[in-house]
Amino acid sequence: MKRRRFARSSSLLEDQIRQEFHNTEDLKLKTVKLDGLTLTLVYLDDISDRMVIQKTIISPLLTVSDDQTRISAADLPDLIPMAAINNIEDNSLISRHLMDGCTVIIAREENIDTVYAVKTTYSVKRSPDEPVNEPTISGPRDGFIECLQDNKALLRAHLKTSDLLFEQHLIGKDVVKYISLTYLQGKANRKLIEEIRERINEINADYITDAGILEQLLERNPLSVFPELTSTQHPTKVANALLEGRVAIMTDGSPTVLIAPTTLNMLLQTPDDYYFKWIPASFIRLLSYFTALISVLLPATYIALVSFHHGLIPTSLAVSLSKTREGVPFPSVIEAFIMELTIEILREAGVRLPKPIGSTVSIVGAIVIGETAVSSGIVSPMMVMVISFTAICSFAIPNYQLSLALRTIRFFFLFSAAILGVYGLLIAIFIVTTHLIKLRSFGTPYMEPFAPIQLKSWKDSFVRLYYRVGKKDRKLHEK
Repeated sequence: MKRRRFARSSSLLEDQIRQEFHNTEDLKLKTVKLDGLTLTLVYLDDISDRMVIQKTIISPLLTVSDDQTRISAADLPDLIPMAAINNIEDNSLISRHLMDGCTVIIAREENIDTVYAVKTTYSVKRSPDEPVNEPTISGPRDGFIECLQDNKALLRAHLKTSDLLFEQHLIGKDVVKYISLTYLQGKANRKLIEEIRERINEINADYITDAGILEQLLERNPLSVFPELTSTQHPTKVANALLEGRVAIMTDGSPTVLIAPTTLNMLLQTPDDYYFKWIPASFIRLLSYFTALISVLLPATYIALVSFHHGLIPTSLAVSLSKTREGVPFPSVIEAFIMELTIEILREAGVRLPKPIGSTVSIVGAIVIGETAVSSGIVSPMMVMVISFTAICSFAIPNYQLSLALRTIRFFFLFSAAILGVYGLLIAIFIVTTHLIKLRSFGTPYMEPFAPIQLKSWKDSFVRLYYRVGKKDRKLHEK
């Protein structure tokens, strides 16, 4: 083991540590004197486990001391075999090890100091339960938590291969945050890995609180509402993405893992698609595409037809719509905007309120407000039905980031249809489609495999084809 010794007094080094931590209350320094060797244990009491310190450091040292065996600084790694002990070669790393929950050992022998760091972290962890935002019908129900080490263990459990690699990076100027670049050797593209490394190294932030902020710092299209990285809390989804050659970014302190690159097709898929037979699974996937289109286009289409293109509506339906709109003081676009805004407020209220009453308030609020608005003549019953069905379709979109993006551009389609009718709606569709075709996620086309067209990849796009059985396996089943 390589060791570097500091020719300075132990008291000076301790004073430097106290000064750097401003002599905080939870900074503890304990001195243990042995035959010819003085040890100073430095740790932060709130994040270091006292029992681990007692069992892995103090007890072995006292046991050897009782045996009247002379101990030197070079013997410490052998006396603490079960702990992760590292020699600190640079004084600037002492504070980092302390903030990681390590115990720093300053061993002074003949006026020369040798500094070690022992892993004694104490942390409050929650169980890897199923993610609340990504419920699954079948398949594994474990989810990532806030501990980076445990998240790596979960991923190791799902991908038992020696090709799984973790690269640790440090970001943040004032407060350091650990992130892990994860990929499969031989599967991930080297150019993709290099590009992600460059973007991570370019980050110049004081502190990264969550993976959501890291995601925004890694993106290159800040004006786009569509996510360039997929965020998930499912180890299974991350494992499948790594097998496809993608790269995952894990952040310490966050249960969310980022996946790059991302495509629109990827955001409309769920792990459940692969756990059922291919025909019903393909139907559910097609339903996801259908609900995504409905959630964006239905209100705008209704406004365009009612306001500009009455001839495109069947006569009987047009008469019924005109009767329902009698006495409504606002044009259809104002109706739709009021109802959309009300739905969004109720949705956010349900999220922010405590879980036992959040869903109840949302449902009761929607029923009461809708019924009152119709009975008072502020909005028409058909508009309430259109907006309600649109909201239900947005709930069926499997990815929350994509759902949020589609809810945002829905207003763009809404006002485009209100200004130019169907022509305005077509122009809005052209603008958004062009943006999606031009959009890149770490060099990968966002609309892949549809633009550019890759027919071979369509087998896992709109539909999920059945798993093929080899010839040998087929003969075995026939027997």
